[in-house]
Amino acid sequence: MATRRNLDKQLIPVGQIRASVDWFVRKGYAIEEVLDSTGLTPAFLENESHKASYRQRIRQLENMIKLANEPGFWLKEEPDTTISAYGLLGYAMMSSATLHRAVAIATKYHKMAGAMFDLEFLQDHEDAVLRVHHLLARDEVGQMVVEELFHGITPLISLLLGREHTPKEIRLSYRAPPYLDLYAGAFRCPVKFDQLFCEYRFDAALLDEPLADADADTAKICEESCQALLGEMDIGDDMVSRICRVLLSVPGTFPCLDDIADKLHLGPRTLRRRLKDLDTSYQKILDDVRKELAIQYLTTTDLSTQQVSDLLGYTEVTNFRRAFVKWVGNSPFKFRKRQKIM
Repeated sequence: MATRRNLDKQLIPVGQIRASVDWFVRKGYAIEEVLDSTGLTPAFLENESHKASYRQRIRQLENMIKLANEPGFWLKEEPDTTISAYGLLGYAMMSSATLHRAVAIATKYHKMAGAMFDLEFLQDHEDAVLRVHHLLARDEVGQMVVEELFHGITPLISLLLGREHTPKEIRLSYRAPPYLDLYAGAFRCPVKFDQLFCEYRFDAALLDEPLADADADTAKICEESCQALLGEMDIGDDMVSRICRVLLSVPGTFPCLDDIADKLHLGPRTLRRRLKDLDTSYQKILDDVRKELAIQYLTTTDLSTQQVSDLLGYTEVTNFRRAFVKWVGNSPFKFRKRQKIM
């Protein structure tokens, strides 16, 4: 598909490349072979702040395909999909009330994470559709990129729902490849070829389903998010810290004071008294947590103001805007614009 995107633009996080390089090294290949003619070095991949270009990523994938000499090898193993791999956006996904909101966030994540395609999320009658546009890579590399994406969506939705999920149909814009026999095990659904778009289709009725309760992977995200926010908030008192941890341990919900007291094995009156002695209140702590989450979302993600408002439990986006102006002195829009300039 044609695109005007600059292939030399450095937008690919090195973590993406390092994960696939490490997988090949574990298979016995030398790292120099995997990185041949990419201009990338092992030292470059060790710095999390570094980013590679689309051209370098495509070349690295070409090396992998050549070294493996096994068409469709990327479909032979179950993808190692975890919510924690998405970082703060993983927390945002788990904070969503429904699968619809979580998938919308995941779609935005792909756009901002240096993906070699645009991913559109739409509904077509009874099907929810994830459609690939503007695929940068061609031929076998392009097929690998699309098929790895679709292979990874199924376990992600399974994680979000807390039960096994299978798509309704996969549509691909190219002909059936020689490794067609791998599709049954990888996708477990009908696959159509020579279609207008590459699409992952699943039952739209699932979109309104609530997400599953937190699991060990979600707990990891909650802990990481909590540590980051506590650092930003410069909290020293143990009681306040414990309340923040409880608030962040249940994405998408903000328990009332009575529930917090119960989790801390205290009576509500005792908790109120202790917080008053610390010259604070539960509402102030809750506002501080919401403030720092809002700042993190607006600074590090491309989530809309409406989405951030929803994730923070506001029933009206105007209430969130009003609260944010009170916290930082600027509207969410102006705050984000200023951060990008800085």
